[in-house]
Amino acid sequence: MWKYALMVSYRGSAYCGWQRQKRSLDKENPSVQDRIEKAVAQMTHEEVAVVGSGRTDSGVHAVGQVAHFILREKKWDREILQKGLNGILPADIRILAVQSVSLSFHAQKSAEKKQYSYYFQQGACALPHLEPFSWWIRKTLDVKAMSTALNTLVGEHDYKAFQASGARPGPTVRRILEAEVTFEEIPFPLNGVWVPPGEPSFGLIRVRLLGTGFLKQMVRGIAGTLLQIGEGRRPAACMAEILASQDRSAVGPTAPARALWLERVWYPENLTFVGG
Repeated sequence: MWKYALMVSYRGSAYCGWQRQKRSLDKENPSVQDRIEKAVAQMTHEEVAVVGSGRTDSGVHAVGQVAHFILREKKWDREILQKGLNGILPADIRILAVQSVSLSFHAQKSAEKKQYSYYFQQGACALPHLEPFSWWIRKTLDVKAMSTALNTLVGEHDYKAFQASGARPGPTVRRILEAEVTFEEIPFPLNGVWVPPGEPSFGLIRVRLLGTGFLKQMVRGIAGTLLQIGEGRRPAACMAEILASQDRSAVGPTAPARALWLERVWYPENLTFVGG
């Protein structure tokens, strides 16, 4: 047997998420997992189960999703696998790298931490090329207040309040290792674009969260709450109150999936995946 790990990037707009579901068998509503499994089978003539580092919801994107699968009939060169799979997969899914890994490697169970970022677009109007990948907010958001609120969540806490309603019962304690809110002007393709006096510059507010694990729609719940804080509708101190309440109704609106990105997954050194 030979085990391979994949680093996967995908635009989640056309998919019901990473995870295969009953409804994902419908050609009009597939999962990313479905597409990759079919591509591997077409190329290698082996039926495989592709296991991801974790689920991403419908519409969520990834640049650093990691997955693994096992082949039993033949050993393949990793560069050939990468090029072959990219030649079969639709253009909105790409294999960034392929790595031969030990049989002990498990994309989900071996993962130590993950990084997600949520992107708010700022400016006089939404930029068309970024609209599918970020959430445009006309009002200039208070990054300092958002950052103060987000820092409250760093550490090990019970994040039950931020878990989606109807999520499967289970432990809700997680550890957030790093959290930050930053603003960056958009360089491409806006280099040198003149902005009228008084108008906000075109930019992205990035909400970055690095943690050992995340609950269903947790980051989107945090982002929706931060939006209310950034607009001045709620004080930064409300984040600590929400965390202590464990009450989902206290959380802001669930932010749209299109602005959420899974960016990176880390593994122990003895299970290092290229790029991870």
